Amino acid sequence: MKLFILHGWTYNLNTWSEISQRLKKLGHEPILLNVPGLTTSSNKAWTIDDYINWLDGELKDQDKPIVIGHSNGGRIALAYAQKYPDKFKQLILIDSAGLAHETLLRKTKLGILYVLSKLAKPVSGIKILRRAFYKIIGARDYYEASPNMRQTMRYMLSADKTLDLSKISVPTTVIWGENDRITPLKDGQQIAKLLPHAELHIINDARHAPHATHASKVADIINQAIKA
Repeated sequence: MKLFILHGWTYNLNTWSEISQRLKKLGHEPILLNVPGLTTSSNKAWTIDDYINWLDGELKDQDKPIVIGHSNGGRIALAYAQKYPDKFKQLILIDSAGLAHETLLRKTKLGILYVLSKLAKPVSGIKILRRAFYKIIGARDYYEASPNMRQTMRYMLSADKTLDLSKISVPTTVIWGENDRITPLKDGQQIAKLLPHAELHIINDARHAPHATHASKVADIINQAIKA
């Protein structure tokens, strides 16, 4: 069984090595997709629609594919499933992004990101201040990103507001790290609650990347979900 994997906000695929091997031993064919701007180079800022069109091209020859999405990859997969409700046979989310948070803290974070993004080639003092702010608000990925991918991240966060999980009908397995600090467990619980056909699996002692730290457990859950 082919399993198309949409990785999260990362620039290499090392964390997927062990689980890919385990999935192969279980008789599956994991296919890691290189996401533009991350594991394949791109100089443009990507919107959610850009990513949906890209994914549609990647899956154009597939009949009812099974897609695994981690973090930002989950966000892309959810947006795709909303636009093309009959495309996926099954969706597997691992600590997925995509849940909009209209809180004062989130708005403050976005405001800081916007202001800091406007500071061009800062002098050392401002650069140190910028790095400190990114650390405080939990935006290390944003700090390390190129200018076009910083804009891409802002587009992704804004796209969450247009995602209506209640309209996504594809059978979904939701896998979540108990101690995730990036997309906390309450997000996973909310996503599983809002999706009409979802089942939540919590990985004890795991954080944001249970596919890397608990590869055997996650592979078993994926295998059981596919065979159910």
